[in-house]
Amino acid sequence: MGHFPFFMEIEGKKGVIVGGGRVAVRKVEKLLPFGPSLTVIAPRIEEQLRIQEKLPEQAAAASLYVEERMVRMEDLAGADFVIAATDEEALNGRIAAYCRAQRIPVNVVDDREKCTFFFPALVKDGDLTVGISTDGKSPLAASWVRQRIEDALPEGMGAVIDLLGKMRPLVLERVPQEAARKEVLERMFRYCLEKKGRVSPGELAELLPPCGDRG
Repeated sequence: MGHFPFFMEIEGKKGVIVGGGRVAVRKVEKLLPFGPSLTVIAPRIEEQLRIQEKLPEQAAAASLYVEERMVRMEDLAGADFVIAATDEEALNGRIAAYCRAQRIPVNVVDDREKCTFFFPALVKDGDLTVGISTDGKSPLAASWVRQRIEDALPEGMGAVIDLLGKMRPLVLERVPQEAARKEVLERMFRYCLEKKGRVSPGELAELLPPCGDRG
């Protein structure tokens, strides 16, 4: 039946990653820009994770803690999500079983049957986020689609979205009628695309109807 692609706020949320290898590194790199509080636990930790731990926070609420030891099930208590990225199938199975019993969302790398959520292939440009999932059946296909989407995105799309978000309250105030508002926002969007996001709020404000004309 497939999995519905919810986009959820994880800023400040507690995430536990069990495993300290290259897979864990990739998960950390993708998650940190969204601001979670991550703990990585494994007997052996990749040096890249130690470097990441010492880097400045990538988002306001983001944090990363690394603990070089065997995981205990109580480490998972109270987590908002868990990723099992070890090379021990039995351990991954125990982690998945614990999380299911405690109703903690869990992703088990390379074992879709044990997952309650999948880790999508991501395209991210500023506040634009595109998640691609194949229901855990083909990460290679998801990666292929991700690359095609990245190649198709116009330059400056993240900056365009950020600018339009800043202008939206003013548009709502000045243009109360929905049809007229949609037209104004579309005009702004196309103008921003043409300029590749290199537009000032003042330039966009000129596209608004005069204050006396409220659509």
